[in-house]
Parts: sequence; C-alpha cells; structure tokens
Amino acid sequence: MNRSASKNSSGKGNRRPAAQEKSSRPAFIAGLLIGAAVMYFVPPMLNKTSQSNPSAVGELIEKANIQELKFDFYTLLKDNEILIPDDQEAQSNSINPDKNAQYLLQAGSFKNVQDAENRKVQLLLLNLPAESERVTRKNGDIWHRVLVGPFVNTSKIASARAKLAQNEIDSLLLKRSQ
Repeated sequence: MNRSASKNSSGKGNRRPAAQEKSSRPAFIAGLLIGAAVMYFVPPMLNKTSQSNPSAVGELIEKANIQELKFDFYTLLKDNEILIPDDQEAQSNSINPDKNAQYLLQAGSFKNVQDAENRKVQLLLLNLPAESERVTRKNGDIWHRVLVGPFVNTSKIASARAKLAQNEIDSLLLKRSQ
C-alpha cells in the first residue's frame, strides 16, 4: 500500500498550472463586421447588372419575332388516305367463320418432341385447349406443331390470341375444312 500511495502523491506534485485560454471574442466580432459589410455592399452590385429597361425588353421581343406554335399533323393526317383494296385477297384474310371449316391457332412448330410438349403444357396452364400434331415434310423432316383450338366463333379466337400475345407467344391462324 505504501507503494501505491507514493505513486499517487508523486503524480500530483508534478502538475503545471493551467495556461490561460485565449478569448475568441475578437475573432467573433471580426466575423460579424465582415458579414455585415458583405450584406451591405454585395446586393447593390448584383442588382445593377440584372436591371434592364422595359423598352429594351420590348425591342428584344420584336426582334425575335416569336411565332405561335403551329401544329400541322391535322392537315397531314387528312392528306394521307389509306386505300383498302377491294380484291379477294383482302377479303379472304378477314375472319369469316364457315360452318364447314375449323379454326385453330398454331402456337409453335418444333423439331424436338419435348419442346412441343413443353409449349403444350404452357398453353394448358393458360387455360387454352392445346394439342400437338406430328407433320412429315416432303424432304423427310419431322416437325411437331402445337395447336390451340378448335374455336367456334371469332370472339373466342380473338381472346385466345390476346392471351397468347400477353404471354409473348406468336400465333398463326389456321383454317381447316372438316
């Protein structure tokens, strides 16, 4: 205990008196004076450069000849007419349901059977009636078509086509006689 007491007492005796701290009052007052001077002299200098005569503004507007916006797409659309041909090709492309015909949508054609089955399952999950069909071409290639349908009216075809388009599946309308 004696040792610890001697250590404590030796540390206390070596302390120096605290130096007087310098006052920050002169720096604060100098800052106030500089700020006041800036606020007094700077705004008039800025206002002199931004002031202009009202007559000068009117002259600038007259020189610029500001024109009103003119929209001409109304006249352009009237001039551009779309002519619809009256030939039989245009009429055959429209959907006119025949009672002796069956309408299907082809949703894909694949060489691989598994790809066709995957598309078929995808269509069934979309609540569309789907089936796959095997087609042999003249050169001996075998393709697997995925068909949606058959449909009884044009509204069913349109809704099925819209559902396919929403799911980014291209479709092709097929007409088959029964």
